[in-house]
Amino acid sequence: MSRSVRSLMVLGLLVTVSLPAWARRNKQKSRPQPGSASELATTAEPVAFEVCFSPEEPCGTKLVKFLQGAKKSLDIAVYDINLDQLVHHIALAAKRMPVRVVVDLRQSKGEHSLVTTLIKAGVNVRYGRQRGVMHNKFIIRDGLMLETGSFNFTNHATLANNENQIYLDKPEVVARYVERFNQIWERAKPAALLDPAPATTGPETPESEPAEG
Repeated sequence: MSRSVRSLMVLGLLVTVSLPAWARRNKQKSRPQPGSASELATTAEPVAFEVCFSPEEPCGTKLVKFLQGAKKSLDIAVYDINLDQLVHHIALAAKRMPVRVVVDLRQSKGEHSLVTTLIKAGVNVRYGRQRGVMHNKFIIRDGLMLETGSFNFTNHATLANNENQIYLDKPEVVARYVERFNQIWERAKPAALLDPAPATTGPETPESEPAEG
């Protein structure tokens, strides 16, 4: 086989491997921002046992739609949050119903975090107190349905990371999450702006995730 033929074969292989990755990146760049009006208009409210996988699917927008369906209460435990529209809708919900949010103190002080925005908006926010980090990621809506999974409420999780969500309404499962949230909430420390002291009850385990993720 001549050198020119081998070169053409290698070039063809590189193009075959590169095109799918290029197509994924191009699709992500062209997608509207999570929770934007255009995405909300074309995204259905998630139903029980529905799953979502980012970055291919609009998991951030599904979460906003889930929040919009709340009628009585929202309980939120999340490690990291910087989705503008999600924060906006949490703040709106807090004006018309009880909303409780537990976050990780260290992560809330990160450059991209919007926890301070929630506090300034008057949302009832607490810092988790536990060994290690407050690494939960779930939302309980009206005490009847929940969202959980690996998905942090961030732009990076929505548009770049490989993450997962699932929505559940099985009463015994939701009850376990309600019980767990109440335990976390009772131990948590009420949030204050510019609170410098880590709120832990034991040695803190280093977190391996990036600051935004």
